Amino acid sequence: MKKILFFMIALTSLIFLVSCDDKAEELVIYSDFGREVAEKETYRVNIFEAFEKEHNVKIRFETLTQADETFDKIKTEQAANKHTTDLLISHFGTMVDYIDAGYMEDLTSLEEELNDRTFLDTFDGSTNKGGKRYFFPINSDVYLSYARKEAFESLPEGLTKADVMAGNYTWEDFINWASELGEGSVHVKGKGESMLLYEIAGMALSNGGSFPKMNDAGNKKAWEDIIAMKDYIHPESLTTNASDGLIIDSESGVKLAFELMTPLATAVNQAPAALEIFPGPKGTDGKAGSIVGGHGIGIVKNAPNRELAEKFIDWFTAPEQIVYAALGTIPTLKEASDELGNTPSDEVIRQGLETVANANVEGLQMISDYKDWAEVKGVYDKILTGIMNGTITLENLNEKLDQAEADLKNLEN
Repeated sequence: MKKILFFMIALTSLIFLVSCDDKAEELVIYSDFGREVAEKETYRVNIFEAFEKEHNVKIRFETLTQADETFDKIKTEQAANKHTTDLLISHFGTMVDYIDAGYMEDLTSLEEELNDRTFLDTFDGSTNKGGKRYFFPINSDVYLSYARKEAFESLPEGLTKADVMAGNYTWEDFINWASELGEGSVHVKGKGESMLLYEIAGMALSNGGSFPKMNDAGNKKAWEDIIAMKDYIHPESLTTNASDGLIIDSESGVKLAFELMTPLATAVNQAPAALEIFPGPKGTDGKAGSIVGGHGIGIVKNAPNRELAEKFIDWFTAPEQIVYAALGTIPTLKEASDELGNTPSDEVIRQGLETVANANVEGLQMISDYKDWAEVKGVYDKILTGIMNGTITLENLNEKLDQAEADLKNLEN
């Protein structure tokens, strides 16, 4: 009887130990990227499942509505010394807030271990500080141009389709093309407190201008070009921040746009036979220009599963996975281009990679330098509104831009 009892106790202990071994750890990721259901499914199927199986872990991927909610979540954990979040995916514009607050781990040594891949250094101003790396970039989003195919039947004299497709055309060519296409043929991101400043920034950067800035030579030229194309801007531009819905509608009249990759890719995926993608126009600096948005991943200070989090970054940023991690935007590894296929979305990404490599680009690390970024957007909105209603013209543009620059200065911290 004693032998049987001893055997039962031993068996019970063995079952308990096996149960404990089989219980998966939980890796917690908070993210300001990948909020849509379809995007989360892309992550789950193409990235998470294989990692979970290999490491006997369950990944909890959480997204909050606003970036400041994510920051407050991490801030609360750090203040209370109750650490549950392992990894953070943050926008380039908000990384500095986490770094300056001391909420992120130094990942410089991990970068040295990841010597089989080359991260684009365009984003070091956001991901690194004081010679240390805190985030690894995973995606970026830039401005390209696209047009309906029939628009090429109305190119201005001296401009060929081959020139346009190769990016060998200027903002002057763009405006002349719009003139040939007629009223309402161009989309500009005119919705209030939204995306206009980034579009103007791309134009200004192509002229050697700065961002955010209103009255240097590059920005002045950008606004002069907006005035020149005023009559060709579609009226719905003042109430929308993306051109995809209008340009795929053959009846809308919109045939040409300088557009962010994400809505551009949406349009091209929906109507691939109707559209052509090409680089943005060159400015007076001889290059195209673009603001570069995007996100990166880092390990939260005192993460419960630091070693596992490092393994996840290794997996997540490998060329085979980062093309999925980027969710249709630019994967931020030089080696990732080898993983691209031949779909319309892949072509958009290739064009984006070329822009990052060859254009005048600027990140958004300066957002935290301003009291209210929405008000910064409003400064740009006010100039466009004045141009469209006729109260701002070439005659008074300099005066208005000087005042707008003063308004920007007043918004600095």
